[in-house]
Amino acid sequence: MPNQKQQRYGGVGAGLFVLLLPLVAAADALLKPLPTPDLSKLPPVTAQHLAADRAEFDKARSGWVGPPLAQAYADIGVEYAQAGLKDVAAVAFYNASQSNPQDGRWFYLRGLLARDLKQNAEARANFEAALALDKIYLPIRYRLSDTLAESGDLDGARKVLEAAVREHADQAVAHAMLGQLSLRQKRYSDAIESLKRALQLEPQANQLYQPLAEAYTAMGNESAAKDAQAKAGKVTPQLADPLALSLYTKAGAPAQGGAQGAGGAQSDGTALQEAQRFASKGNIGAARDRLAAVLREHPNDIDALALQARLEASIGDFLIAQAAADQALSVAPDNASALLARGIVYEYAGDDNQAYSFYQRAARADARLAMARLLLGNAEMRRGRHAQAAEQYRQLTVLQPEDITALAHLVAAQVALGQCPRALADVGAAQKRKSNDGDLMQIFVSLVSTCAGTKAEERDMALDYAQALYKQRGDAGDAATLALALAAHGKYKEAQQYQAEAIFSAVRAGDKYGAELYKSTQAIFAANKVPDRPWPAEHPYFKPPLLTATRPAAAPPAKPAPPAAAQPGKPAQ
Repeated sequence: MPNQKQQRYGGVGAGLFVLLLPLVAAADALLKPLPTPDLSKLPPVTAQHLAADRAEFDKARSGWVGPPLAQAYADIGVEYAQAGLKDVAAVAFYNASQSNPQDGRWFYLRGLLARDLKQNAEARANFEAALALDKIYLPIRYRLSDTLAESGDLDGARKVLEAAVREHADQAVAHAMLGQLSLRQKRYSDAIESLKRALQLEPQANQLYQPLAEAYTAMGNESAAKDAQAKAGKVTPQLADPLALSLYTKAGAPAQGGAQGAGGAQSDGTALQEAQRFASKGNIGAARDRLAAVLREHPNDIDALALQARLEASIGDFLIAQAAADQALSVAPDNASALLARGIVYEYAGDDNQAYSFYQRAARADARLAMARLLLGNAEMRRGRHAQAAEQYRQLTVLQPEDITALAHLVAAQVALGQCPRALADVGAAQKRKSNDGDLMQIFVSLVSTCAGTKAEERDMALDYAQALYKQRGDAGDAATLALALAAHGKYKEAQQYQAEAIFSAVRAGDKYGAELYKSTQAIFAANKVPDRPWPAEHPYFKPPLLTATRPAAAPPAKPAPPAAAQPGKPAQ
């Protein structure tokens, strides 16, 4: 909230707020009054929470504008949608799209609600608006093509799906959708080609054999039709759509496709949770002991086998890691946790291509598996596929909206794509939720200071924030952030002084890698230039290294480096 930031940082002049007042008034003129619905038919606890959140929203919204206001409307809209009050939610998302019309998410969610409310013309308009703003998020194309086909515009639907197949050639659902549309258009050979490609990418999607059989029958190939019909089942291709999940899945609901054991015997989770806690703290011996206890009682527990595979791979015991991962897959070949663990074992062993393949399969198997999104996004960045990486990181931020590191990954991918304004909008929305988070403020300052086209008053605000952060915390990351803000104002000598402090702090902490990153930025300052990105080009956000195995250490793990110089090869627990 702007007033909170002024209270904390004290450096934002009142003049800038006055300049924003006409913009606030213009935005308010576009907004609709948000109805206050009757909550009496809802469960008492749900009604109580929703009423309290609405009261808080009504009290605070006057202090927001732009992306933070849009996020506020979206947050309350999600709550109404989850409570089944979709008419009210639709108004909330309309206001979100008016408050920040450059964010395709709000138009997409408006389209979903319009479909639910049987307003197909409005749904089409919103999906088209979403696609114009965001050509990366595949579900937008799926919903738009489905809406077009439902209204009888098969050629329009085909155009959308053909573009989806070109840009998302590795997604089975895109080929499946095009194949089924081709069948509807009586383009039988095209249908067969697309459906077979979808099955190659996702063999478990046996529901596709039904339309494949129909296409073969229409072509007169009864033998192939009979063979396909015999394989037909009920498993549909996976469409990762965390935005839709966030709209319809209530907080606390179980994740889709979560890992499960086999054979009916499943651990109670207590010992496994202890093993996970020990592993996350670097206590490898204790984690192994707990895992051994779980696997003695439940040798086919998928979660335990997957954790054992990841744990052993992280310390370089690849034979044990591979055996555990393979056993998990033998029990449940399509289980997301087992697929993810196999990919992690491959990555630790240095086989990036195999890891990439398994991460893709894991993400398809469970759209809400956050670690799969992170590791798949990293693999895409290593391949220079920044748009695909941004798609994975965006889904990660939906799954983990409070994770600042997830947002930093998304920002890096967007910057690599040349989408600095979009990155700033996403950071602004996050600041609405975590207005006093110093690490988030570092990202904001670094973006404003390095993005081309930012205004002088924005850079002034960023410098005020950077100075306040440095005064309050003063770590290496804050010194480097202040250096960027000073360089953006042409104060290169001062920038070099603070950057030198960041380098010294990193060296003193034993962070040689971080020190080298800081030195690369120092060289840019020495040339009287401003970097073109918030982190150096060699930073792990831009060039994620492969996971690196380490032997277990007797001493506790070292304190991590500051966000501006993240360490590479961090073991994935």
